[in-house]
Amino acid sequence: MMLALFLVWPMIFGQHGEGAAAAATATREAPKPIPAVAVAAVIPIPAKVSLPAAIAPKSCYKRYQAAFQKCARGDQACSINAADQWDLCEATGFWPE
Repeated sequence: MMLALFLVWPMIFGQHGEGAAAAATATREAPKPIPAVAVAAVIPIPAKVSLPAAIAPKSCYKRYQAAFQKCARGDQACSINAADQWDLCEATGFWPE
């Protein structure tokens, strides 16, 4: 019912006495030009900053290995905590302290 109303409504109430032919030709006007978009200058950003070897951060996996080795054998809470810290480090780039 709604689809029929949607399709019939413009035919009944949408013409205001001009007729369908006038409405069809009115939509075929000359295309209007689209204004050009200004392109901003692209400034390159260095992808990686090299750090001296003395302060180079350890990888998340190496920190995970160190934290996992500190856990007692069979201590699941400690190993799960180490895995959670590894996951957070991979997601954020920082090892949670």
